[in-house]
Amino acid sequence: MPSARSRAYRTVAGFLVAPMIPALILAVVILAAGGDSQTLGYAAFAGYISYPFALLVGLPVFLVMRRRQWNGWRAYGLAGLALGFVFLALFGGLAAGFDGDPESLAWLNLLANLAFLLPFVLCCALASSMVFWLLVRPDRP
Repeated sequence: MPSARSRAYRTVAGFLVAPMIPALILAVVILAAGGDSQTLGYAAFAGYISYPFALLVGLPVFLVMRRRQWNGWRAYGLAGLALGFVFLALFGGLAAGFDGDPESLAWLNLLANLAFLLPFVLCCALASSMVFWLLVRPDRP
């Protein structure tokens, strides 16, 4: 039976590795599309965003899931998808400045861009949550 110390190490490893998955996926997509070193900087920027998001939003979700014993890969997959939607909603709210005019063209462009990014963000969130689950393995005692 694994000790509490090894479970803690796995959890820390999960929070160190899993937030980097969206940045790695973005880097692969950028390189596959023929991007250069300047556009590859977006992947590093994704890492700067994903770590605070994982700590501010992902950690409380992990604690709630652990308390309610939602330990399966399906629960973590659904949580990852939900966190992807939350990320886009927060990003859209911050980008709009919370006082954007819904009638303006800029607001419609923002919504169109967020809708375009939705599948990519959901794939990244799902991949990140599955990597986290594989590292932490909360389903094992």
